[in-house]
Amino acid sequence: MAVSPINITRVTQNLRTSFVVDSLRRTQRELFVSQSRIATGRSFVAPSENPVAAARSLNLAEALEQQHQFVANLRHGDNFLSAADTALAELNDLLTRASVIASQNVSNLTSADEREAEAEIVTGIRQQIQTIGNRQFNGRYIFAGRSTTDRPFIDSLGGIAYVGDTGELFTRVDEEVAAPINMPGNQVFTALSGSIATDVLLTPLLTGSTRLDDVSGATGQGILKGILVFNEAGGAGLFTADLAEVDTVGDIVATINDAAGQAGAQLTASLGDSGLIITPGRSAITVTDTSTGVIASSLGVLTNDATSDPIEGADLGPRLTRITPVEVLARGAGIDLASGLIITNGTHTATIDLSTAETTQDIINAINNAGLFVRAEINEAGTRIDVFNQVSGSSLTIGENGGTTASDLGIRTFDTATPLHRLNFGRGVTTVEGKDDLRITAKDGSTVDVNLDGAVTVGDAIDLINQAAQEAGVAIAADFAETGNGIRVIDGTGGSGSLSVSGLNLSTAAMELGLVQTVSDGQTELSGDDVNPMRTEGIIGALVDLEKALQADDTQAISLAGARLDTLRNEGTRMHGVIGARSQAMTAKRMQMEDAADSTQVFLSQVRDLDYAEAAVQMQAALTQLQANLQTSSSLLNVSLLDFLR
Repeated sequence: MAVSPINITRVTQNLRTSFVVDSLRRTQRELFVSQSRIATGRSFVAPSENPVAAARSLNLAEALEQQHQFVANLRHGDNFLSAADTALAELNDLLTRASVIASQNVSNLTSADEREAEAEIVTGIRQQIQTIGNRQFNGRYIFAGRSTTDRPFIDSLGGIAYVGDTGELFTRVDEEVAAPINMPGNQVFTALSGSIATDVLLTPLLTGSTRLDDVSGATGQGILKGILVFNEAGGAGLFTADLAEVDTVGDIVATINDAAGQAGAQLTASLGDSGLIITPGRSAITVTDTSTGVIASSLGVLTNDATSDPIEGADLGPRLTRITPVEVLARGAGIDLASGLIITNGTHTATIDLSTAETTQDIINAINNAGLFVRAEINEAGTRIDVFNQVSGSSLTIGENGGTTASDLGIRTFDTATPLHRLNFGRGVTTVEGKDDLRITAKDGSTVDVNLDGAVTVGDAIDLINQAAQEAGVAIAADFAETGNGIRVIDGTGGSGSLSVSGLNLSTAAMELGLVQTVSDGQTELSGDDVNPMRTEGIIGALVDLEKALQADDTQAISLAGARLDTLRNEGTRMHGVIGARSQAMTAKRMQMEDAADSTQVFLSQVRDLDYAEAAVQMQAALTQLQANLQTSSSLLNVSLLDFLR
């Protein structure tokens, strides 16, 4: 078949023009794209040019940006830790100097004036250590925990109070990985006292409004949500209770009862003091779930064998929270909040009014806002309130204000249950085995000699005093102070002399119980001292003790302070090692992340960056094509009417 050529002269002028315009547009676009690629340095300008490369480029760019942020975090953390490392090196040097001073001044060859001069040096060391505690890096306090904008160590109540945060500051160093970049001052300087140790638990009563988030569950792993499966043999048979949307313990009870009612079952659910109670009707029941017993176990009601007896669920372990109502504290046993309590820190005392407290938070706020630098918080287990002394160089006591508030809350520093070995900052009470330890001289001149052998608690010591008085036939009675703290001795002899307590047989027990006192002028009660105050056992407190011991020319106290400093210096060395290890790990991680970022940058360049040689050739081709198009178009459009009619 013959092929006839198309006669260009038979193509309309409009079609020629459109063809020329389209050709020029395509050529100019190719030229523009080439110019844009060269100008931006990218192998593609719009994602539509190369969708696969664009998606890969976007993923790599996001990864690179994330890696750069991790590198910045690691660099900041490394610098922060390096600053802390330098500060701790200075701290250890100062502690070594203080320890040397303590060891040099224990000798009897050192005069009181020399010790007074050394006390001034210790004062300077303490001030330098406080400055280290307030060291900053880039305007942030290194040892302030998470509150890096607030100065952690301040002068207060005649000592130095730590008002910083107790948590560590973390930075993100990898996906789902965060690393600590500091250590709070309460750890480095042991700037908080230990918590008041009592056996009182404030575990709240389980109520219908108790949130599931606030209970530990029967297995200690919280309450798992899901579907409980009940089987009432001979009754409603198999039915379920969906617990997926419940929020409180009361919701669980209501959901089970609603499900039983809809199924026509006779079992009922109710709430005990600490867990669920499921009571069968006339038919035996089993309680399981759709998750092999996990949900039923967390509620403490898993029952695989049918039973007609009430199922008493295990203790769900309700935890103390800030919003716990005061009326449910201590399993609802009742807390005396009307009397209040007395807090003394150093020479400052405040009476805390808790009569209007409605929640645990109200109690905590009243204590923390008393202006005595006392920190109250709920312990991690959610069973009690912990109270700490924030001031290094002062002693904290918490006593009663005529009632039982402090004892009920478990924060009384000294009571009848206090073990004798905890008294006097852990030095305890020293007795003489087989001999009398103290003598009470009544106002009528009669005496009571007391042997404290076998006493374990303060209450035991009081009982032995009363027993000795009864055996001696002397109207003397001992009990514990109703206001404040301390052992009280009451004289009922009716004499007109003095009431006093002294030691016997070289025993120091009377002094260590705070009873070496004398009262006269018609007074019939002798109130002992509180010998179980709380204090910080840290660096600054030890330096304050050393300073005071040097000023008092007390070699025994100097020796005790020096021994504490030696222990704290060893602990400081360990802390220094921890910070150093963290810094090294941070440096290694930073270098690893920088290498990863470099590799990602290479991959991104391969995908996104322009090959300039290839781009230059493509641009030159586009220019040549444009010139050809322009010349061809000139010839194509230069056609007359005669050419068309021919």
